[in-house]
Amino acid sequence: MSTTADPKNLLRETLIFDWSKWDQGVAWRGMPAIALSLALGIAVGHPAAGLVAAAGAFTTGLGSLQRIRGSCTIPMLLAAVGMAVSTFVGTVVGHESIFFVFIAGFWAAGYALLTVMRGGTSWVGLQWTVFLLVASAFHTTPRGALIRCSLVLAGGLLQTLIIAAIVRGPWGVGCYEPSEPGSGLRDRLGSLRQCASLRTPVCLYSLRMALVVMVSTEVFRHLNFLSGYWIPMTTLLVVRPDFFQTLTRGVMRVAGTLIGAGVAGLIAAHLHPSPAILAALIVFFAWWAYSVLNVNYALYTLNLTAYIVFLLSLSGLPPATVVHRRAAYTLLGGAIALLAYIDVFVRTRRWIRAEGLTLFRSKRAA
Repeated sequence: MSTTADPKNLLRETLIFDWSKWDQGVAWRGMPAIALSLALGIAVGHPAAGLVAAAGAFTTGLGSLQRIRGSCTIPMLLAAVGMAVSTFVGTVVGHESIFFVFIAGFWAAGYALLTVMRGGTSWVGLQWTVFLLVASAFHTTPRGALIRCSLVLAGGLLQTLIIAAIVRGPWGVGCYEPSEPGSGLRDRLGSLRQCASLRTPVCLYSLRMALVVMVSTEVFRHLNFLSGYWIPMTTLLVVRPDFFQTLTRGVMRVAGTLIGAGVAGLIAAHLHPSPAILAALIVFFAWWAYSVLNVNYALYTLNLTAYIVFLLSLSGLPPATVVHRRAAYTLLGGAIALLAYIDVFVRTRRWIRAEGLTLFRSKRAA
């Protein structure tokens, strides 16, 4: 795996905005389920329930950009069901339990192993792990966990039904593409056999991912703050198979989060939004997050952060508190993600010393 970080490449990856990939279609298709979930929650007097369902709908809708066996319906369904199961497990166990640290590591390792498979399989695994980490902050009884996971599932299934109906209708763009060569079940299982040896890159990546997510989850457990799940979640989203990808992803994630938190904070400070206005802001930033997903990751993170700030504000949390915690915990998670490659820093330091010593000796000999 490459570990060389070229500053020019880092700057280019961070600052380039490919507006040819701006997709309004996927944004419009994803909004009805999110808006309906929020509206129903507010209408029945339980906005917090609406936001949980909306969160399930938001993430499931992103699955329409993925393909498994040529279909976008399969990743959406798998994501909805898996997120609900992960929500139940995380809510029942809770982040305060030492067992959850190992569960989080196991989920994260599974996601990393799935990255060798083509299509949207690894994306599905990523969403399962994200929802596991988020749910751990809301520890409750099995009955409460069942309610929460049911809301996630309801939002996800609603999103799947609506998007499937739209893309298959006369105005749709289609939700099926021919499968790529090598994307069958036999080929996928063959890809997973790459993990049989501990020396393979994907296995090393999986071990690295599991370790760093466990460390960040342990930090979350000791801090014991409600929003502390952003630490392991950021780590999970930032760590990539090589150091350069991790550094680039971390810079873009942190930059987008800080700017997005600032934008959301300014809006909340001047508007003092009611639940209805909060719902409108949630849909607005969700639309932009969907549409710019492939334009620039930092821009996507900016809109995602604002979306999350207003989503959590709908449950009664002060927006300023959400903004501060989101920014601080994202920075901490990004720092831990870079520590996952401490071995790279050590090897680089040894290489610099060796090169310096060689140069010194050659000058003395001259």
